[in-house]
Formats: sequence, structure tokens, C-alpha cells
Amino acid sequence: MPDPRTEIHIWRFMDGKPGHENQTLGLIRALEKRVPCSIKEWKVPNGWLPRLRWRRAWSREVVIANRPDLILGAGHLTHTMLLRARRKFGGRSILMMQPSLPAAWFDLCVVPEHDGVRDRKGIMQVRGVLNPVERSANQSASQGLILVGGPCRHVHWNDPAIVEQIHGILQSTRNTQWTLTTSRRTPDTFLDLLRPADNLSVIPAAETPSGWVAAQLARCGQVWASGDSVSMLYESLTSGAATGMLEVDWAGEGKLRQGVKSLIQSGMITSFANWKLGEPLAPPSSPLAESQRVADWVLDHWFPNVGGLPSSPLNEGFPE
Repeated sequence: MPDPRTEIHIWRFMDGKPGHENQTLGLIRALEKRVPCSIKEWKVPNGWLPRLRWRRAWSREVVIANRPDLILGAGHLTHTMLLRARRKFGGRSILMMQPSLPAAWFDLCVVPEHDGVRDRKGIMQVRGVLNPVERSANQSASQGLILVGGPCRHVHWNDPAIVEQIHGILQSTRNTQWTLTTSRRTPDTFLDLLRPADNLSVIPAAETPSGWVAAQLARCGQVWASGDSVSMLYESLTSGAATGMLEVDWAGEGKLRQGVKSLIQSGMITSFANWKLGEPLAPPSSPLAESQRVADWVLDHWFPNVGGLPSSPLNEGFPE
């Protein structure tokens, strides 16, 4: 029987971390490509007392809201809100991470395959993390983007080593105009070591507005990102750009390093070391489309008739 609804009501819980919010936004953007969606969003505060007060206000607010079809969240702060909202108002919960609570408590957990979670009902493994970047048809090989991260628990950060690699790229690709940006983690000392070059423009992270990186990925045919910036590597691959990884000193054999190794071994990205040995910086043979793949599975399995749009072949390979 056809579903009489013409749109899907989505509740989105956020924890204020851009990386987590990008994951839920990526799924929402992919869902909106196929069906009309109405979105209600809340930012869950940190700290138990602010969160308790916020929950009371939230409970009064949502009484008049449309009941949710989907409840999305990423980050540990959102776990209990997904469960609370589903218990009180129905809908299906989708958590964009390996949960700290039992996975069976959620309707679906979207987990990066490098987390090493075994396949089972209710778990979808994806390459990297979901993001709102789309494949671009307007990239120019003469335009390049360099994305620099910074210290984190996964790497021993070394400013001079990263700068030396960047100088090597600039000198070897003089016909390419490069734009370099930093991240919130990049040390203040980094830009002091970077020598000016005719084919380099530097825009620190503090000067980039929301959506700036996605706009650059849409126009740049070549991208280099430091190995710690794993989400940026996956966003670059999603855009279809030729993607290279600046070498970092890893702190151990963690899951992020294993994920990057897998990308290098499969030929999806090129390490700086291999590029120096002559391996070309080439675009991926099949750009990632993980956000759309998850969205298609959700719509085809849970809402097959909403919006009256056809199903998609991209959802093969996910567990029932």
C-alpha cells in the first residue's frame, strides 16, 4: 500500500563537534536528494546539570513537534537522547559511530570499517566517516588544496617534516596553484616555517567560513592532507579529487593508521613517499559515495514509498 506521506521528519541531535555534525549532515543531505525532509535540530549541552535543565525544556518543546521518522546523532553526548526520543515519540534511531552503549539498543549504527566492529544485524560498515561532500564535475588539475592538521593522540607531530614535504610538492608542481589551510590543531609555529612561493596561497583555518573546505574540494583536482586529517582524506576521495597523504609519525598501530594503510594499499590515495618514488597522484577510480549509500539503504528498506521516488542500486552489501 502506498505511503501517504510526502516527506520524512528527521530529528538531529548534535554535540557541538564539527566532525560529528558533518556525519549527520552528510546523511541528511543524501536523504534530501531522494525525498523531501523536515529537520528539527538540537545541540546537547555538556555537563550533567546543564544537560538536565536542557532536557526539561526539550521535553516541553517537542510536545508540539512532528513525531520523528528518523532520529540521528553522532558523539557520546547524543546516545541517551536518541534512546529517549525514540522511546517517547517513536521513529528509528541511527547512531553514526561505534556506540558506548549496546548497539542493539539502536535501530542502526553506521560504523567506519577501520573500527574493526564485526558484521551483525543493525551494524553498517562504511569506508571512513560520512560527510556532506559531493562528487564534483568542475575540478581543475591546475588547482590544488593542501590540508594541514596538527598534534593529536594518533601521531607525534613534526612541523619541519610536514613543511619539507609541502615545499617539495610546490617545487615539483610549479604549474599548479595551491591553496593551503590549517586546522584548529595546527601549532602557531607551523606557518612561521613555511616559505612563500609564487604558486601558494595560505588561508589559516580561523579565516575560513563554514563550508569553505567543501567549496575548495569542488574546484581543486589535486589534494594533499596530512595523515592525521583522516576525515579530510575521505572528503577528498568523495569529491573525486586526486588525493595524496603527507607523511606523519604515527604514535602506534591504531585503527586510524590501519584505515589509511588500507587506502594506500588499495590505490585510493598516494602517500608522499610513494609519490617521491614516481607514483602519480591520480583520482580514485571510483569516488566514495558512502553517505548516499547509507541513505539509499535507509529509504529503500524503511521508507520505500515515501516521496514516490525509485529505489537505488547503491545499497547492496549492507546487512538486513
